[in-house]
Amino acid sequence: MNDIEKNPSLKNVTIGVGILSWKSHKTLEKSLQSYEKVGLKSFFNEVKIIFQEISEEDKLLAQKYGYDYVGTEKNLGIQNGHKLIHDNLSTDYVLVLENDNPIIVDRKTLEERLSQSIKHLENGNIDVMRLRHRWNFGEGFSLEKYTEYYEVQKLHEKYSAEAIKSNIVSPIIKAIKRFLRPEKAIRIAGYSLYFEKEPEKVFPLYIKEIDKEFYSVDSSILTWTNQSAFLKRKFYGELLDYAYSNPSSRTANKFPDLEKPLNSKWWRDQNYKIGVSEGLFTHNRFDDSWRKSHHAYNKSIIK
Repeated sequence: MNDIEKNPSLKNVTIGVGILSWKSHKTLEKSLQSYEKVGLKSFFNEVKIIFQEISEEDKLLAQKYGYDYVGTEKNLGIQNGHKLIHDNLSTDYVLVLENDNPIIVDRKTLEERLSQSIKHLENGNIDVMRLRHRWNFGEGFSLEKYTEYYEVQKLHEKYSAEAIKSNIVSPIIKAIKRFLRPEKAIRIAGYSLYFEKEPEKVFPLYIKEIDKEFYSVDSSILTWTNQSAFLKRKFYGELLDYAYSNPSSRTANKFPDLEKPLNSKWWRDQNYKIGVSEGLFTHNRFDDSWRKSHHAYNKSIIK
Protein backbone atom coordinates (compact mmCIF):
# COMPACT_ATOMS: atom_id res chain seq x y z
CA MET A 1 0.00 0.00 0.00
CA ASN A 2 1.49 3.34 -1.02
CA ASP A 3 1.00 6.72 0.65
CA ILE A 4 -1.87 7.68 -1.64
CA GLU A 5 -3.86 4.62 -0.56
CA LYS A 6 -3.12 5.23 3.15
CA ASN A 7 -4.08 8.91 3.22
CA PRO A 8 -7.79 9.67 2.59
CA SER A 9 -7.09 13.29 1.54
CA LEU A 10 -4.73 12.04 -1.16
CA LYS A 11 -6.89 9.08 -2.19
CA ASN A 12 -9.94 11.11 -3.21
CA VAL A 13 -8.16 12.82 -6.12
CA THR A 14 -5.39 11.92 -8.56
CA ILE A 15 -2.19 13.93 -8.39
CA GLY A 16 0.79 14.05 -10.71
CA VAL A 17 4.23 15.62 -10.93
CA GLY A 18 5.88 17.05 -14.02
CA ILE A 19 9.60 17.84 -13.83
CA LEU A 20 10.86 20.13 -16.57
CA SER A 21 14.52 19.55 -17.48
CA TRP A 22 17.02 20.77 -20.06
CA LYS A 23 20.60 19.52 -19.74
CA SER A 24 21.89 20.27 -16.19
CA HIS A 25 22.44 16.63 -15.27
CA LYS A 26 24.23 17.29 -11.98
CA THR A 27 21.39 19.52 -10.87
CA LEU A 28 18.69 17.05 -11.87
CA GLU A 29 20.41 14.16 -10.12
CA LYS A 30 20.72 16.15 -6.89
CA SER A 31 16.99 16.85 -7.04
CA LEU A 32 16.12 13.23 -7.81
CA GLN A 33 18.29 12.08 -4.91
CA SER A 34 16.40 14.39 -2.57
CA TYR A 35 13.10 12.93 -3.82
CA GLU A 36 14.32 9.40 -3.22
CA LYS A 37 15.17 10.21 0.41
CA VAL A 38 11.53 11.03 1.18
CA GLY A 39 9.92 8.58 -1.25
CA LEU A 40 8.29 11.36 -3.22
CA LYS A 41 6.97 9.12 -6.00
CA SER A 42 4.80 7.16 -3.55
CA PHE A 43 2.62 10.23 -2.91
CA PHE A 44 1.64 10.67 -6.57
CA ASN A 45 -0.30 8.74 -9.20
CA GLU A 46 1.93 9.88 -12.07
CA VAL A 47 5.44 11.32 -12.11
CA LYS A 48 7.14 12.26 -15.39
CA ILE A 49 10.28 14.11 -16.38
CA ILE A 50 9.96 16.27 -19.47
CA PHE A 51 13.36 16.32 -21.17
CA GLN A 52 13.98 18.93 -23.83
CA GLU A 53 16.78 18.23 -26.30
CA ILE A 54 16.86 14.76 -24.76
CA SER A 55 20.19 12.95 -24.48
CA GLU A 56 21.33 9.45 -23.55
CA GLU A 57 22.44 10.83 -20.19
CA ASP A 58 18.89 12.09 -19.59
CA LYS A 59 17.46 8.65 -20.33
CA LEU A 60 19.98 6.93 -18.07
CA LEU A 61 19.18 9.28 -15.18
CA ALA A 62 15.45 8.64 -15.51
CA GLN A 63 16.02 4.89 -15.65
CA LYS A 64 18.44 4.98 -12.71
CA TYR A 65 15.81 6.53 -10.43
CA GLY A 66 12.78 4.83 -11.95
CA TYR A 67 11.04 7.78 -13.61
CA ASP A 68 8.84 7.83 -16.67
CA TYR A 69 9.91 10.47 -19.16
CA VAL A 70 9.02 12.30 -22.34
CA GLY A 71 11.68 13.77 -24.60
CA THR A 72 11.92 16.29 -27.42
CA GLU A 73 14.73 16.46 -29.95
CA LYS A 74 15.10 20.23 -29.66
CA ASN A 75 14.89 22.75 -26.84
CA LEU A 76 11.40 24.27 -27.08
CA GLY A 77 11.66 26.66 -24.14
CA ILE A 78 9.94 26.95 -20.77
CA GLN A 79 6.37 27.68 -21.88
CA ASN A 80 6.30 24.80 -24.35
CA GLY A 81 7.80 22.64 -21.62
CA HIS A 82 4.85 23.47 -19.39
CA LYS A 83 2.48 22.55 -22.20
CA LEU A 84 4.24 19.19 -22.41
CA ILE A 85 3.79 18.66 -18.68
CA HIS A 86 0.08 19.44 -18.97
CA ASP A 87 -0.45 17.26 -22.02
CA ASN A 88 1.47 14.25 -20.69
CA LEU A 89 -0.24 14.01 -17.31
CA SER A 90 -3.86 12.93 -16.86
CA THR A 91 -4.30 13.59 -13.13
CA ASP A 92 -6.75 15.95 -11.41
CA TYR A 93 -3.88 17.93 -9.90
CA VAL A 94 -0.39 18.76 -11.12
CA LEU A 95 2.73 19.71 -9.19
CA VAL A 96 5.07 21.61 -11.52
CA LEU A 97 8.78 21.31 -10.78
CA GLU A 98 11.98 22.22 -12.58
CA ASN A 99 15.18 20.19 -12.44
CA ASP A 100 16.66 22.55 -9.83
CA ASN A 101 13.89 22.18 -7.24
CA PRO A 102 15.11 19.70 -4.60
CA ILE A 103 12.87 18.92 -1.65
CA ILE A 104 14.19 20.05 1.74
CA VAL A 105 11.69 18.62 4.24
CA ASP A 106 11.19 15.13 5.66
CA ARG A 107 8.61 12.57 4.58
CA LYS A 108 6.10 13.38 7.33
CA THR A 109 6.17 17.09 6.51
CA LEU A 110 5.75 16.34 2.80
CA GLU A 111 2.61 14.33 3.46
CA GLU A 112 1.16 16.91 5.86
CA ARG A 113 1.68 19.90 3.58
CA LEU A 114 0.55 18.05 0.48
CA SER A 115 -2.68 16.99 2.24
CA GLN A 116 -3.21 20.51 3.57
CA SER A 117 -2.74 21.99 0.10
CA ILE A 118 -5.22 19.60 -1.49
CA LYS A 119 -7.79 20.35 1.25
CA HIS A 120 -7.70 24.07 0.51
CA LEU A 121 -7.59 23.60 -3.27
CA GLU A 122 -10.58 21.24 -3.10
CA ASN A 123 -12.71 23.53 -0.94
CA GLY A 124 -11.94 26.57 -3.09
CA ASN A 125 -9.97 28.56 -0.52
CA ILE A 126 -7.12 28.83 -3.03
CA ASP A 127 -6.66 28.46 -6.79
CA VAL A 128 -2.96 27.60 -6.86
CA MET A 129 -0.49 26.58 -4.15
CA ARG A 130 3.09 27.82 -3.95
CA LEU A 131 5.30 25.06 -2.56
CA ARG A 132 8.65 26.81 -2.77
CA HIS A 133 9.96 27.04 0.78
CA ARG A 134 9.04 30.26 2.55
CA TRP A 135 12.38 30.62 4.38
CA ASN A 136 14.87 28.44 2.50
CA PHE A 137 13.85 29.68 -0.94
CA GLY A 138 17.29 29.26 -2.54
CA GLU A 139 18.75 31.05 -5.54
CA GLY A 140 17.21 33.72 -7.73
CA PHE A 141 14.76 35.20 -5.25
CA SER A 142 15.27 38.82 -4.27
CA LEU A 143 13.42 40.41 -1.36
CA GLU A 144 15.19 43.78 -1.23
CA LYS A 145 12.51 45.60 -3.22
CA TYR A 146 10.04 45.11 -0.35
CA THR A 147 12.23 46.96 2.15
CA GLU A 148 12.60 49.83 -0.30
CA TYR A 149 8.88 50.54 0.18
CA TYR A 150 7.95 49.07 3.55
CA GLU A 151 9.16 48.79 7.11
CA VAL A 152 8.95 45.30 8.57
CA GLN A 153 6.37 45.45 11.36
CA LYS A 154 7.10 42.22 13.23
CA LEU A 155 9.87 40.06 11.81
CA HIS A 156 9.06 36.35 11.72
CA GLU A 157 11.36 34.40 14.02
CA LYS A 158 12.18 31.92 11.24
CA TYR A 159 13.57 34.67 9.01
CA SER A 160 17.06 35.80 9.88
CA ALA A 161 17.34 39.55 10.43
CA GLU A 162 20.92 39.29 9.20
CA ALA A 163 19.62 38.19 5.81
CA ILE A 164 17.90 41.52 5.26
CA LYS A 165 20.33 43.84 3.53
CA SER A 166 20.59 47.17 5.29
CA ASN A 167 18.42 49.78 3.68
CA ILE A 168 19.30 53.39 4.33
CA VAL A 169 15.96 54.67 3.06
CA SER A 170 14.10 56.28 5.95
CA PRO A 171 10.46 55.41 6.82
CA ILE A 172 9.43 58.86 5.57
CA ILE A 173 11.07 58.30 2.18
CA LYS A 174 9.40 54.89 1.96
CA ALA A 175 6.03 56.48 2.69
CA ILE A 176 6.64 59.04 -0.06
CA LYS A 177 7.56 56.25 -2.51
CA ARG A 178 4.34 54.42 -1.67
CA PHE A 179 2.39 57.64 -2.24
CA LEU A 180 4.06 58.41 -5.58
CA ARG A 181 3.97 54.81 -6.87
CA PRO A 182 0.95 53.18 -5.19
CA GLU A 183 0.45 50.53 -7.87
CA LYS A 184 4.02 49.29 -7.59
CA ALA A 185 3.83 49.37 -3.80
CA ILE A 186 0.76 47.13 -3.83
CA ARG A 187 2.30 44.76 -6.39
CA ILE A 188 5.19 43.97 -4.06
CA ALA A 189 3.11 43.73 -0.87
CA GLY A 190 3.06 39.95 -1.26
CA TYR A 191 6.70 39.84 -0.25
CA SER A 192 5.52 40.54 3.28
CA LEU A 193 4.91 36.78 3.50
CA TYR A 194 8.69 36.33 3.59
CA PHE A 195 9.30 38.83 6.40
CA GLU A 196 6.29 39.34 8.58
CA LYS A 197 5.13 37.27 11.53
CA GLU A 198 1.53 38.36 10.90
CA PRO A 199 1.25 39.41 7.24
CA GLU A 200 -2.54 39.15 7.38
CA LYS A 201 -2.55 42.07 9.82
CA VAL A 202 -0.22 44.18 7.68
CA PHE A 203 -2.26 43.71 4.47
CA PRO A 204 -5.69 42.48 5.61
CA LEU A 205 -7.39 43.31 2.29
CA TYR A 206 -5.12 40.94 0.40
CA ILE A 207 -3.89 38.26 2.81
CA LYS A 208 -6.02 35.88 4.88
CA GLU A 209 -4.72 33.24 7.28
CA ILE A 210 -6.87 30.19 6.54
CA ASP A 211 -4.87 27.65 8.55
CA LYS A 212 -1.95 27.87 10.93
CA GLU A 213 0.93 29.49 8.98
CA PHE A 214 -1.11 28.92 5.81
CA TYR A 215 -2.26 31.96 3.84
CA SER A 216 -4.55 32.80 0.94
CA VAL A 217 -3.02 35.72 -0.96
CA ASP A 218 -4.69 37.78 -3.67
CA SER A 219 -3.01 37.59 -7.08
CA SER A 220 -2.99 41.40 -7.21
CA ILE A 221 0.01 41.28 -4.85
CA LEU A 222 1.61 37.91 -5.67
CA THR A 223 2.77 36.68 -9.06
CA TRP A 224 2.49 33.35 -10.81
CA THR A 225 5.66 31.26 -10.47
CA ASN A 226 6.84 28.41 -12.68
CA GLN A 227 8.60 26.74 -9.77
CA SER A 228 6.91 24.39 -7.33
CA ALA A 229 3.36 25.40 -8.30
CA PHE A 230 0.55 22.98 -7.38
CA LEU A 231 -2.86 23.37 -9.00
CA LYS A 232 -5.74 21.67 -10.76
CA ARG A 233 -4.71 20.40 -14.18
CA LYS A 234 -7.80 22.06 -15.69
CA PHE A 235 -6.77 25.46 -14.31
CA TYR A 236 -3.19 24.87 -15.48
CA GLY A 237 -4.55 24.33 -18.98
CA GLU A 238 -6.56 27.55 -18.80
CA LEU A 239 -3.46 29.51 -17.82
CA LEU A 240 -1.52 27.98 -20.69
CA ASP A 241 -4.32 28.85 -23.12
CA TYR A 242 -4.19 32.46 -21.96
CA ALA A 243 -0.41 32.59 -22.33
CA TYR A 244 -0.51 31.26 -25.89
CA SER A 245 -3.33 33.64 -26.83
CA ASN A 246 -1.54 36.63 -25.29
CA PRO A 247 2.16 36.22 -26.07
CA SER A 248 4.69 38.51 -24.40
CA SER A 249 7.55 40.25 -26.18
CA ARG A 250 9.75 39.28 -23.24
CA THR A 251 11.36 35.86 -23.47
CA ALA A 252 13.64 33.50 -21.56
CA ASN A 253 16.64 32.23 -23.49
CA LYS A 254 14.84 33.54 -26.62
CA PHE A 255 11.81 31.31 -26.00
CA PRO A 256 8.34 32.06 -24.63
CA ASP A 257 8.19 31.77 -20.85
CA LEU A 258 4.89 31.14 -19.07
CA GLU A 259 5.71 33.67 -16.35
CA LYS A 260 6.01 36.57 -18.80
CA PRO A 261 2.45 36.69 -20.22
CA LEU A 262 0.84 35.61 -16.94
CA ASN A 263 2.55 38.16 -14.74
CA SER A 264 0.75 41.14 -16.18
CA LYS A 265 -2.17 43.39 -15.32
CA TRP A 266 -4.45 40.56 -16.39
CA TRP A 267 -3.15 38.28 -13.60
CA ARG A 268 -3.45 41.02 -10.99
CA ASP A 269 -7.02 41.76 -12.03
CA GLN A 270 -8.19 38.14 -11.75
CA ASN A 271 -8.04 38.11 -7.94
CA TYR A 272 -6.94 34.51 -7.92
CA LYS A 273 -6.18 33.14 -4.47
CA ILE A 274 -2.62 31.89 -4.03
CA GLY A 275 -1.74 29.56 -1.19
CA VAL A 276 1.48 30.11 0.76
CA SER A 277 2.72 27.95 3.64
CA GLU A 278 6.17 27.05 4.85
CA GLY A 279 6.66 25.03 1.66
CA LEU A 280 8.59 21.98 0.51
CA PHE A 281 11.09 22.80 -2.24
CA THR A 282 14.01 25.14 -2.76
CA HIS A 283 15.94 26.32 -5.85
CA ASN A 284 19.50 25.09 -6.22
CA ARG A 285 21.63 24.55 -9.33
CA PHE A 286 24.85 22.56 -9.65
CA ASP A 287 25.45 23.21 -13.35
CA ASP A 288 26.13 26.34 -15.39
CA SER A 289 23.15 28.54 -16.18
CA TRP A 290 21.93 30.31 -19.31
CA ARG A 291 20.59 33.18 -17.18
CA LYS A 292 22.86 36.23 -17.33
CA SER A 293 21.96 37.18 -13.76
CA HIS A 294 22.96 33.77 -12.39
CA HIS A 295 26.29 33.38 -10.57
CA ALA A 296 27.13 30.40 -12.81
CA TYR A 297 26.18 32.05 -16.11
CA ASN A 298 27.82 30.47 -19.14
CA LYS A 299 26.99 31.99 -22.51
CA SER A 300 28.17 28.87 -24.36
CA ILE A 301 25.08 26.89 -23.28
CA ILE A 302 22.50 29.38 -24.62
CA LYS A 303 19.98 27.58 -26.82
